Amino acid sequence: MPPSFLNMTCGQEGGVVFLTARAGRTTLNGLRVLDKHGVIGVIDYPRLALSSSFRASAVVICDIERMTPDYESRVIGIVRKWRDHPAPPAILNEPPRPLRRYELLKKLHKLGVNRKDICRLDDPDAVEKVGFPCFIRDEAGHHLTPDHPRLLHSRDELQTEIDRLEEAGVPRFGKIVVEFEDTRDDTGMYCKLAYYKAADALIPAHSFWNPEWFVKYPKPGLVAERPDLVEREREFVMTSPHETEIARIFDVAGIDYGRIDYGLRRDGGLHIFEINTNPNHSHPGSIAPERQPHINPVQERIVQALERLVEQNPCTRLAWPRDELLYRLRCQL
Repeated sequence: MPPSFLNMTCGQEGGVVFLTARAGRTTLNGLRVLDKHGVIGVIDYPRLALSSSFRASAVVICDIERMTPDYESRVIGIVRKWRDHPAPPAILNEPPRPLRRYELLKKLHKLGVNRKDICRLDDPDAVEKVGFPCFIRDEAGHHLTPDHPRLLHSRDELQTEIDRLEEAGVPRFGKIVVEFEDTRDDTGMYCKLAYYKAADALIPAHSFWNPEWFVKYPKPGLVAERPDLVEREREFVMTSPHETEIARIFDVAGIDYGRIDYGLRRDGGLHIFEINTNPNHSHPGSIAPERQPHINPVQERIVQALERLVEQNPCTRLAWPRDELLYRLRCQL
């Protein structure tokens, strides 16, 4: 494999290599801007199949929720061979330990962390018992349609939405029905909080407010209009108020690298939305100027945690089976 290919995908030889799905290979671009020592490398699984080996001090297995069971079993076998190396690298998110979205939310409900339940759309008995309001989403995190999920308030609305998705050609397999938890705070808006985990580092990420219940980003212009929210986010990032609870949930999930998104119930308890094993990192220049003084250091702390992995673990050449190329051509991830 030409050196230019390795430099483009892997960053510095012996760094931290992130293995991602093809659709998720750009999520680390913002983080790599801050990577002054070139420790972060990214290889998507299709490109990885073009190379028989690579060198790394740490490997991060990303996009586990996008893997088919068959592909995950192949990755498990490959990683176990890496573990047998005389000087193995650090391996984060090693399958099958990480829980996927459905298994995690189901377990958190049983543990009493989440008060609201979840079920699979292709389980008619469970769907019959779902509580309202609720919404339907893809288990792997994709949007089912160009629009955000619809909040459904009755069994008739749920059936209408199921019929609408089926008419659009959306299969029930891989879809989940999630009971809605109201996470509005004293602002009257819905608030989404987040932490990053990178190996042993747990880092408060952000606070997003939005009048709409499906909070992916802050409402446009809200930061400029509400300096009090900027200060509240800064306080959250600086004080890390939920670190103990969040650390426990990452342990329950078996996830070493990712971002947890959650809200607060009205009784103050945490309600977990998801843990993304390939979260997006904003380009430093795209962050609103009001937020940069406290958000840019968040990204820098992640890079520092990755640098520590390189310092603490040996650089190892890792083999990737040559038959993976044929497998990739038959079954794209």
